[in-house]
Amino acid sequence: MKYFNLIYPFIYSIVLFFGVYNYKKIRNSYLLKLVFGFLIYSFLTEIAAFFIGTVLHKLTFYLYNIWSLANSYFYFYFFHELIKNNFKKNIIKIIALVYTVISVIDISFFSSFTLVNLNYNILFSSIFIVISVLLYFTELLQSEVVLKLNKSMFFWVSIGVLFFNIGTIPIYVIAELLNYQGLFDYIVLSLNLIMAGCFITGFIVSKKKYSI
Repeated sequence: MKYFNLIYPFIYSIVLFFGVYNYKKIRNSYLLKLVFGFLIYSFLTEIAAFFIGTVLHKLTFYLYNIWSLANSYFYFYFFHELIKNNFKKNIIKIIALVYTVISVIDISFFSSFTLVNLNYNILFSSIFIVISVLLYFTELLQSEVVLKLNKSMFFWVSIGVLFFNIGTIPIYVIAELLNYQGLFDYIVLSLNLIMAGCFITGFIVSKKKYSI
């Protein structure tokens, strides 16, 4: 278990490899380049966490909590920009505002940012991200792109994020029980593998014309 966390940098490195190899497919899309940048940030976070936690034997909760907050706002922004309908865009703005209030209250009064994972924050984040993805999908189903979904990198990013966050919701509801049973880490790893698989598939099968 000592080197368990090395699995995550390895997963991100594989995704980034396919991203670099297929970069020409996304280079004309500002949002997809942001996704690629966020994958690099996630990879560096995992490397830093492994070094600080395993090598220096210091707590790394703050690194993951910063990443969790960044992850939430990143995908709120991603889907806000991806969606064209103003009403749906405003829903995501409201979601981001509510999430901010929840985060401030949680960090200020209930959870230590440096001593524990922000489990309740992550739970609400996952719920709100799922809502954001579904708002995008309702718009996608009304567009011509729906006929070429498998050719769109946006679709593969969205479906990966959706699967990950839908899976995250129940495990954070019963996080203490899963930790006790030693299942939590393996379930989270499985969800990361599913999301990584979706991203990799997107890099391979997507077409440039449907990823702008």
